[in-house]
Amino acid sequence: MWNPQEFDERELPPLSAELFSALVVARLRPLPDVEIQGGKGLTLHLRVRGAETTAQLERAYERYRVAPDTLTPVVDELIQSLVRGETQTLEFTDAYARVATQLFPQLVTAQQWRAKREQGLRLIIRPIVQDLGIALALDRANEIEYVQIEAIPTWGVDAQQAYETALQNLERAARAVETLTFGQGDEILLMDRHADGYAATRALLPARWRDWQARVTDELVLALPTRDLLLGFSRAHPAFDALRAQTHADAQTHANGLFPHLLYVRDNALEIVP
Repeated sequence: MWNPQEFDERELPPLSAELFSALVVARLRPLPDVEIQGGKGLTLHLRVRGAETTAQLERAYERYRVAPDTLTPVVDELIQSLVRGETQTLEFTDAYARVATQLFPQLVTAQQWRAKREQGLRLIIRPIVQDLGIALALDRANEIEYVQIEAIPTWGVDAQQAYETALQNLERAARAVETLTFGQGDEILLMDRHADGYAATRALLPARWRDWQARVTDELVLALPTRDLLLGFSRAHPAFDALRAQTHADAQTHANGLFPHLLYVRDNALEIVP
């Protein structure tokens, strides 16, 4: 399972995103022309000289993550730009344009992340459920290169934009992948079996959830035992227990094994089937 404390200590600088945001708020509060109206995470809603604005702090935070000793100048520059009323929109750089079409999400387990870390790779990870998370990778046709946290600021975008681009690329590529269907009624089994390395990762796509949910008779259950296989079936499937057992076994024994648990889609998020 992802250990948030370990993740913060090993992959992130001393200040978490929440503390970074709190520091910016503390610096803004005494300023006469700035009123804090609220916010969440790295997004702040402000009124600057009477004009409402939304400040996105993620780009500044990514710069700080790469070089933690630059905290003061990074925050100073951010404060000055907000007081001047500058928008926090991001412009794509030439460097980002060169890699944007190659960006894809990759599902990784906590164990796989730790193995990469031991190899000296500082991956960008977003936890999804239990010990399953999303990494960013560059698909260079013949190889997959995982994106490290130092790369994001050099592209002139923030991590959120990079993740959005990766998911858009995955969605676009998924349109050419046909779902295999077996059985009918409660026994229907939906399958994405593809050696492109993204079959299981397509479990992240809301369009795939909606399409597959419409084909089953009860609540949709997803299984992603290996990188090259994504299964969908009804919670009412008569072989539910056998499918659960097979998923667990395949995830533990296959060379490209991924996740041993079944998943529900609820409130636009993945949850483990108890």
